[in-house]
Order: sequence, then C-alpha cells, then structure tokens
Amino acid sequence: MTIDKRASVEHRARVLFRCALPALVCIAQVLGFAFGAESPLRNAAQWEEVFRGVSIASLETSSPRPIRAYAVRIRLDAAGLSFLATPGNGDLPGETTALKTSTFLKKYGLQVAINAGPFSPVATLEGTPQDLLGVHVSRNRLVSPWEEKLPALLITGAKQVIIAPEAVDLSEVETAIGGFGVVLREGKAIPGDDSLHPRTAAGVSADGKTMVLLVIDGRQKGYSEGATTAEVGQWLKALGCSAGINLDGGGSTTLVIQDQQGQPRVLNRPIHAGVPGTERVVGSHLGVYAEKLQPADNAKSQTN
Repeated sequence: MTIDKRASVEHRARVLFRCALPALVCIAQVLGFAFGAESPLRNAAQWEEVFRGVSIASLETSSPRPIRAYAVRIRLDAAGLSFLATPGNGDLPGETTALKTSTFLKKYGLQVAINAGPFSPVATLEGTPQDLLGVHVSRNRLVSPWEEKLPALLITGAKQVIIAPEAVDLSEVETAIGGFGVVLREGKAIPGDDSLHPRTAAGVSADGKTMVLLVIDGRQKGYSEGATTAEVGQWLKALGCSAGINLDGGGSTTLVIQDQQGQPRVLNRPIHAGVPGTERVVGSHLGVYAEKLQPADNAKSQTN
C-alpha cells in the first residue's frame, strides 16, 4: 500500500467513525443501564421548551432493543404551573368517566396530559363509567381511596412532588394518582416486572425542583419494543430523577400536548387493542397547566 492510499483509507475510517459515533453513544447509554453505570442520557437529551417551565425531549435507542420514548421535564417553580387529575363523577356511576387522553386535554384546556393510574374496565367508548385502582385526588377531592400495596404520585398545593410507597396523610395534597410500583428510590432503580411493555412513569429530582413524565412505546416490533420496570427506573434516573413510579402502561400509554392552534397532539404511538397509533379511553389522567412562551422565552427555548 502506498502512503497516499494509506492516508486515504485512514481518512475514510475517521469519517466512518464520526458517522457511527451517535449510534455508539446511544448503545453506550443502554449498556450503562444494563450494567448500572452512570448513563450519559441526561446530557444527550435535547430538550425543547414548549411552555413556560415545560420542556419535551424525544428519546430513541436501538440496543438492547428498539425503544422510542418521550420525556416531559417540568420546572416546579414555573409561574402559572398547576396540575389536574381526572375529576370524580359525583353521583354518576363509577368514580370517573373514561376519556381518551387527547379528549381530556382538550376538555379541560390543558397544555400537557398523560394517562395516569390503573382503572377498570378497559372500554372502547368514551363516557364509560370507571373504577380506579389506588388513591386518586383531584382538586383536593378524594375520588378513590388508598389501596394496599399500591403506591402513588402526590402533588401538594405548594407543588411538592412525593412518590409515596404506601398510604400517607392527604390533607396537603391537591393532586394524586395511583401507580403499580416504585421503580426508583434514592437514585437506585428497583427490580420488578421483567416483561416488556409500553410504560408510563413519573419521577422527581433529589432537590424537588423538577418533575419528569416519561412514556415508552412498546409492542411494536422493530419500532419500539417496550421496557422492563427496572429499565423505567434507570431511564428516570438518567433524566435527573432520584425517585420514580411506574404508572398504568400497556395499551393505555399516551402523551399529548396542546399545539399552537390549541388542539391536542399525540406525541407517542399508543397501541390500544394491538393497533399502532390508536388511543385507549382511560379512567385516570394527569394534566399540566402551563403558560404560553413569550417572545423572550422563544429566543431561548432550545436547551440542553
């Protein structure tokens, strides 16, 4: 081989390495999860502020399997920020009424909404009466009581977010949604369900200043194949959380934001009844009210 040819080969190798680097970083992130190493995902996530104090990131990896996810980062001290869990039914049948997450967002004029706690029955029509599994509080009103062994995400009037593994006093709690299990405690992911499913989760940072909502798509071969609950805890940790909870997932997993025309936009690809892109009507949601960005905010809306 001549010196010129060798230099050309070395140049092509450097180019190929630079092209492959993003994929290698992505794989390294997931390997970090698998072996308990500190993941670089928190720094790699590209956050876009969409409302005041509310930023969105799209996440994707191909190892150990294809996974696509979205995260919402919420600055809890942001002006105008508040939360809404699905209101109770009052004297109507059931505890709440089934709605698609997009319908819930539009009905209550929210800026962000996710599916939240477990419920029954799984319905096909909006308006179906629902019974909730685990505690649920909406606007200071108890809609569903604590259930043994089911944890909850609690939000107080002072916007303190608490991941409660068991029943606690609710006197200061404005919003509560039940979950299936704690997946992150004091920065350590907790083993649990090793099956792969779509997941909806929430977490809070150690300093209590930031809340993260996470949806991971699943049951879609080659597109996004889901995650275990331990992986959910690892993703929340990588996104800056020290405590986290696994909410209702599967065909219910949905994240919706309000678009610039005030209409609901489903960000992820839900899979109700095995059909990709199909929303499920659910009995429990968590919504976020946030102020629109002002021109000064728009100039710095791209953040890391």
